[in-house]
Amino acid sequence: MKLEELTAGSERFRRLWARHDVAARAGGGVRVFQHPELGELALRYEKLAISGTTQSLVVYHAEPGSPSARSLARLARQAAPR
Repeated sequence: MKLEELTAGSERFRRLWARHDVAARAGGGVRVFQHPELGELALRYEKLAISGTTQSLVVYHAEPGSPSARSLARLARQAAPR
């Protein structure tokens, strides 16, 4: 989902986005997970410091077109309400 879609569709998101609570990148890399059904998932992560707190936001994502991206898409389809 693009930023434009999120801001157009959610007043709450617009308020939170305008606060700019997430600060500079604090780290990142690749982490490998073993999923019981999907097997190995290699996910990139970005660790973002949240200003004014000791907390951070960690965002995981698969490289587009990778086997891990295909596995995550499959998992999303399985979890989607029918």
